Amino acid sequence: MDSTTTFPITFDRHSRIPMTVLGAGPSVSRVTVNPETVDVHLGWAFRAAIPREAVASARPLNGGLSELSGPFRISVLRGVNYWRGTALVNGAGTDLVEITLDRPVWVRLGPLPARMRRLIVSAKDPSGLVAALTRK
Repeated sequence: MDSTTTFPITFDRHSRIPMTVLGAGPSVSRVTVNPETVDVHLGWAFRAAIPREAVASARPLNGGLSELSGPFRISVLRGVNYWRGTALVNGAGTDLVEITLDRPVWVRLGPLPARMRRLIVSAKDPSGLVAALTRK
């Protein structure tokens, strides 16, 4: 992949207005894939610059949040949620992509640093994001 591709984060109608008011709405939320990094932003609430070579796998979660384990199975979760090295960054409970890393990377959860090994993000084009991440 020789260029940069941007994938907007998906927001459902119930989360769009509150997250926009909180500074984490659609206009400041995206996944940008370029040859060197995968940059993920949910406004001020989440920032990650993941080296492309750290991406071990990417797959769509066709079952939405119900495919996840632990506290992430709660269907109303939106925004930034973090548990045991996994970050859920979403504006909707559908169109989710699971990105697994081969090593932890430092990310920002608002003002706080955290180590992440897995990212689940809602994207307007989940299959396009998976294709961009798995292309070598």
